[in-house]
Amino acid sequence: MTTDRQYMTDKKQVVRQNIDWFLRSGIMRPSDGFWGVAERILLTEGHTDLARVNSFFPCQTQIAPGLVVLEHRRADCNFEVALAFDWASEMLGDPSLKSIADTLIDFLVHRTFMRQVDPGNPAAGLWGWAMQHNSTTYWTDDNAWVITCLFILGRRARPNLIPLAIAAARTLRLQILPYYEQLDREGKNTEIPRPLMYGVNLSPHWLGLATLAFAHASVADPQTDYRDVVEPYYRLAPSGPPLSLSRQRKPTSTGLPWTLSEYGYLALAGSIAAQQFNQPLISDTARMAADVLVSHQSPNGHYAAEHDEAPIAPHLADMIYTQNWATLGLYHAWKLFGDERYRTSFESSLDFLARIQDCTPNPIFAGCWRGMYDTQSGHWGGGDQFEGGARSLYSGWTNAPIAWSFLFDRFEQGLFAV
Repeated sequence: MTTDRQYMTDKKQVVRQNIDWFLRSGIMRPSDGFWGVAERILLTEGHTDLARVNSFFPCQTQIAPGLVVLEHRRADCNFEVALAFDWASEMLGDPSLKSIADTLIDFLVHRTFMRQVDPGNPAAGLWGWAMQHNSTTYWTDDNAWVITCLFILGRRARPNLIPLAIAAARTLRLQILPYYEQLDREGKNTEIPRPLMYGVNLSPHWLGLATLAFAHASVADPQTDYRDVVEPYYRLAPSGPPLSLSRQRKPTSTGLPWTLSEYGYLALAGSIAAQQFNQPLISDTARMAADVLVSHQSPNGHYAAEHDEAPIAPHLADMIYTQNWATLGLYHAWKLFGDERYRTSFESSLDFLARIQDCTPNPIFAGCWRGMYDTQSGHWGGGDQFEGGARSLYSGWTNAPIAWSFLFDRFEQGLFAV
């Protein structure tokens, strides 16, 4: 049986190895963050959807035979990595990591032009998807993470970021409100076809994450009423997607209305929104989602992959859309409710993630989590898709948020708004 001290030391080593992967792999060049961090490293050999990847992500740098960096700089990925480095600087006692976080933030604010700065533009304050690929395409999930990271980093001695976060949150709210009005009128539409904002639908991946951002915004911007976009979500989302969207999706492994990926998001965003808005409906939703995660976790700690942008199978662990968010969801549910079942499941997931952290000697892989793990073979694998699968090594969405879980476990921090 390990002692608490041994347990903490193990988690510290996991974080150190992951930080070293960012510094050595080639995903962040230069490694001080001056030109940001790329979305992912891609293994091209054997990739089954490579033609589509190449057509959509043409900005690439080959760093080794069969290995390229997809060079587009995403706002959400960069902010997530900045936050990981900022927290890791404390855990590891390494001030240079905070300096890298500051450089990443400076890159985002001053060298990307992803933020819409025209006050007359209806997207004013929002952040575009990627610097090299149509930076005026705005997504709800990406902006939710950007806003959340901006608020947290702003509270960590960077007050100049708070106005940027408020501006983005106010515009995001205005873009979402018409969706609820249309649902109330028609009761059937799954997504408003809007040229400005993509991902305006009831999926926890999309509007669920937005409620996380609005929880933070409501603290810093009390004169704006964010409840009008948060409370309708938790009134509508627990029952699952609208019928027209359900018909487009494959059946879930659990028979429940959402995939395990979505319940991970719902536990995460719901716990944070419940803590801030103090609404029983939100708390009940967060508990329900966390209960689903507890009851459908495999004995080895992983969750079945069933997100439609990744290979789907019960023995596959998806690090881009499922395992990462379920782990964070369980942590925040445990911190909010104090239910030891959530703590036990969270620790089981952490143990699984620590066991499978890449130990390949090659610095391009050492210390990372790849996109998909095959628990039957005990190796990275299981297939690939356009954006998901084993051959995609993401900076944000996978490595930074998984590192957050280990950092939170060590320092008892989190993504709560206060």
